[in-house]
Amino acid sequence: MNYQLPDLRQHALATTNWQTIQQRVALLHELTTGSIGIGELCCGDCSRQWQAYTEQLGCSRFLGLDIEPQIVARNRAKGIPCVQGDVMDRQALAQFQDFAVLFFGPPLSQRCGIHRPLAFRDIQPRYDQVARLLLGELGYDGLLVCICPKTTDMGDITWLYQQIRLSRPDIGLRLIHHSYATVTGGGDQTEMRLKYVELWFSSQLEDAWELRVGKPI
Repeated sequence: MNYQLPDLRQHALATTNWQTIQQRVALLHELTTGSIGIGELCCGDCSRQWQAYTEQLGCSRFLGLDIEPQIVARNRAKGIPCVQGDVMDRQALAQFQDFAVLFFGPPLSQRCGIHRPLAFRDIQPRYDQVARLLLGELGYDGLLVCICPKTTDMGDITWLYQQIRLSRPDIGLRLIHHSYATVTGGGDQTEMRLKYVELWFSSQLEDAWELRVGKPI
């Protein structure tokens, strides 16, 4: 499969900015209860997420999955639980079946850089394929958050929802979250920008299609 793999020679790999992570923490506080396990699929450098979920949510377990061995090694060197594997591999995904929340954040730009974004239908691994494997074949019953590019529109969202419902009619789309930030992944100040469109799917929460616009916290 033609994945977008990072150029590890470059210093500025795409990473999630801290304002977006704080918005996710607030939503998890609202939509989940108790001490939860959180997995990051196609995790990349997930040190900010791991720290925030552990310190602010009391995350009971955290595990990252990435196909790039060097990324996995870097995370492990920081003490972050992380395993190497392909998100389209059934055995690799099976490790995450009992986590309450899974974030699926495939590379949204060419070579995992900063300024060469991809469109929704060009993302690999594809959202519908991962969702079908995870929700349909493996029967995952937690909260799946698909992190999509900022160009994602209602046509893309409706199409993905329909694809998921073909294999799991009980899955609903609880939340469409537009995450805005005033900092880059590298921490530099910028104008207010839409960074991600997040689709929060669950069989346990209302099929509400609620639209939220997240602003920096």
